[in-house]
Amino acid sequence: MNVLPTQMVNVADFAATQTSATAPAHVDDIAKFRQTFADAAPSGVNQTEQVAPVPQELSAGIKAVLNQFDSLNVHATQLGQLADSMRASGRDLAPSQIIDMTMRCQEMVFQAELTSNVANRSSDGVQQLFRQQS
Repeated sequence: MNVLPTQMVNVADFAATQTSATAPAHVDDIAKFRQTFADAAPSGVNQTEQVAPVPQELSAGIKAVLNQFDSLNVHATQLGQLADSMRASGRDLAPSQIIDMTMRCQEMVFQAELTSNVANRSSDGVQQLFRQQS
């Protein structure tokens, strides 16, 4: 595939237009990007892989899963900021602060394990459905 200089995109422009450098990309963002990329292809180019249309609305189940992952990311970011502020203070931590930080970390680990367990069981269920249909 030949790319004309007018079709090239400067990657540095994307960094300047991003609103949040730490915002995670979701499955729907990636699918929308692929659809937009496929729509922008020149008309004379044969595409080897067709892109499925992107649904406009996500199902409630998908939104719940994505919200759980976002919640874990926010929780991890908050813990990181708390740890950085404790370290930046330059003084020794009080025992209550150590216990509080340990409790928050254990809570996040529990939530992550629970989310992982639910995701694995859901994946197993989907695999079983595919096996039954084939």
